[in-house]
Amino acid sequence: MLRTIHLPAIDRTVSLAAYNQAVRLAKAFPSAVFKTGLTTWWPTTGAEIMKQFRAGVTDRINQAIPYSQRGQQ
Repeated sequence: MLRTIHLPAIDRTVSLAAYNQAVRLAKAFPSAVFKTGLTTWWPTTGAEIMKQFRAGVTDRINQAIPYSQRGQQ
């Protein structure tokens, strides 16, 4: 089963591998400007993408929904 993540800001679903690769790239180049962020559709710096990533992790932790149940209705 291919794990995916939906990015509502750009209305796209990406593979977990592509998501991880993008976050690693943003972390490696914090001053670079990327086409979109994780939660924004406008040009975003790598540093801001890392802030968005951390906020998303915190949100998922605070929701306390097991990973195996995410995205299922």
